[in-house]
This record gives sequence, C-alpha cells and structure tokens, in this order.
Amino acid sequence: MIKKIIFLLGMSSILLFANNDKIKTFKIHNSDIEISIYYPKHIVQGERIRLIGVMKNRYRNARMGGLTISFPQFKHTKATYSDNTFDTINNYSPPDKIYSGIVKKNIRSKYYMIEGWEKNWKKGSKKEFYIEVDIPKDLNHLTINVRGVLVFGKSKKHQTEIKLPTTGKYKDQQGYPIGKLSIPIYKGTQQETQKKALTPTKKKESSTGTGFFINPTNIITNQHVVDSCRNIKIIKNGVISSAKIKSVDRTNDLAVLIADKSNKTYLKFRSGRSVRVGESVIAMGYPLGVLLGSGVKLTTGNISSLTGLLNDTTTLQLTAAVQPGNSGGPLLDNTGSVVGIVYAKLNNDMAQNVNLAIKANVATMFLDVHEIDSTFDTERSKKEVVDIADIAKKSIIQIICE
Repeated sequence: MIKKIIFLLGMSSILLFANNDKIKTFKIHNSDIEISIYYPKHIVQGERIRLIGVMKNRYRNARMGGLTISFPQFKHTKATYSDNTFDTINNYSPPDKIYSGIVKKNIRSKYYMIEGWEKNWKKGSKKEFYIEVDIPKDLNHLTINVRGVLVFGKSKKHQTEIKLPTTGKYKDQQGYPIGKLSIPIYKGTQQETQKKALTPTKKKESSTGTGFFINPTNIITNQHVVDSCRNIKIIKNGVISSAKIKSVDRTNDLAVLIADKSNKTYLKFRSGRSVRVGESVIAMGYPLGVLLGSGVKLTTGNISSLTGLLNDTTTLQLTAAVQPGNSGGPLLDNTGSVVGIVYAKLNNDMAQNVNLAIKANVATMFLDVHEIDSTFDTERSKKEVVDIADIAKKSIIQIICE
C-alpha cells in the first residue's frame, strides 16, 4: 500500500494516513444504476452526523428518477437536508401519506424517509443530497434503507421502471426491495478514544492560514486552521485585529469566526450550475506565511476532478498550486464566485499537483444549519483574473493561530 501524506494547508498542520480516516462508503449497483452512501467512520451516541446520498444513471436518458433513503428506527423527523443537485426533495414522517407503486395508492408513513427526485435524468449524470441526523443516545446500530429507480416512457400507460435493487429479502415501508446498511454506534468513551487516536499533536508555536469574509462580520476558514488556538488574530492590509470561533464542523473541516472589526466587502458563493471538470479556477490566500511576503497570493488552474480522495463527494481536486498557509482560502471561478474552500494537498512521489478543496455547497449547508448569513452571486458575467483579484483580495484575510 502506498502511504499518502495529506498536508492540511494551515502552517504546521500535517496528518499522515494510509486509509481515509473519516469516511466510509456503502455501495449498491448494477449495469443501470449506481448508489453510494457516504457516512462517518466513527459515529457516537447522541451526536449529529452527516450522510451523503449519491445516485448515478448508468443506463440511458430517463424521463425521471429518484433516490430514497429511509430510517426505520426514526418514527419522527430527526433530520435536516439540503437539495443540492436534485430537482426536488421531499421527506416523510408518521403519519404522512406517501405513494406506493406496489399497491398503487397512498399509504401512511411508518418511519422517517427522504427522497430526491429528478426530471429528465441524463445518462452518466450524478445527483446527490445531504442529510444531517441526530443519533439517539441509546442507539447501538443505525439502520438505513436505500433504493433507487429510473422511469422511462412518455406516458404512464407506456411507463417502465428500472429499480435498484431489483429483488431482495428486505423491503421498505412502500414495499420496494432495498439495500440495508447497518452502522455500529459507539458510546462516548469510545468517541474519546477515537478522537485521541486521530488528533494531531498540539501545536507548540503559532501557525497561519487563510480565511475570507462571507458577510460583514463572519469569516469562514478550515477547522484545522483554528484548532487548539488560545488566541486568533486576523491581518488585512497589514492591520491586525482579533476574532473568535463561532461555529465548527470537524467532519468537513470548516469553521466560522466572528471578527472584532466588520468588513465592507465579502465574497459570494456560486449559484446555479455546478462546477465542471476542466473549468478554470483561481486560488487565493497567504501561503508559507511571511516567507513569501505579507500580501495575498494568487494561482490559477483547473478543476481536475469533482471528487476528492477515495471518491469523497464533499471535496474536489484542482491543479492550481497551493501551499501550507493556503488553508481556508477561497477557490473562485471565472466570475469571482466561491466554488470551494482550499484545505489540503497530496504529497506523493507518484501523484503530482493533486490539491483539494471543500465544495461550496458543503460550506453553504454548514452555514445554513448554523443560521449564518451568506450570499449567492447571481451575476454570472466572466471577468479578467486581474479584476477578480482586485475585488476578492478586499475580503480575504490571513489568520494567525497562537
């Protein structure tokens, strides 16, 4: 096995691993449909976790289709969700009415279910949604039912369906065969053990990273940039001020700070169409601290993959060069909108120029959950790189963690 070194790009934060320490994957597939469920490797009683459901049409253009995930242990709504790429998303809790194609009528929901639905589903395209679930304090195993369907035909009379799975001994509340995922849940003492095993050595000196304003008073960055900080200082145009942590998401390595001084400008997240492989991007930040000077630095490149390491759908890969100190900096498209947050690079003799960013929709969902204001950029006109830099640098700051 080839060891990989992931440099979390806040200065002096390095994590060595041989496998993905955070995420596990449950997959079911056939020649027509592929479904993946991503979930944390270690789940603890009483905590809130995030699951990601992804479905791919591998067959041909479909009139419509959907991904259904249900939780037979949850009798009532215990989740929040985000309809990231599906046309619509619906959830049901007892005693909501839901339609069953098996019995051709509405039935009463017995437990919590969520379904993403897409019209005109193109061959080869993937759709996904995120779910945040509260794990009961007395739960030892989390059971999840998973299924997908593609619908073909111009009318109900000539309608045909392709299902995944097609058969099986397990069925959901609507009578459809399902793939069943059972996840062990740990007690708090085991969580502490796992955290201790995964936590890097405490910093003995100050470290640096990057962040950017998302509204006049809040800054987003990586969680590892501000982890274990006694004091947080931010520098903009040579002026030093202070900030405090407001919210963190350790699973996705995100944090929001409250700045002591407000900022007149802030960056906006991309709206509408998702990024594509090959799309031009700009990374901005403060790499290598004072070694490269005090000003914000810029590199350009392209999106090289829409998934990160081990098919992690919460991140993407880019070719724009990044260095320690870039962590938390914005990844911008050719309109100046934020499409990602830089967080790591892969150092490996066989893998060159593999850099990683957290997807913008993961960040905006984190902000929504914590009710933190952010803005989507509705102006989609392309700009020159120099113009993007002039505008964006007014919202980007250097973070000093002491």
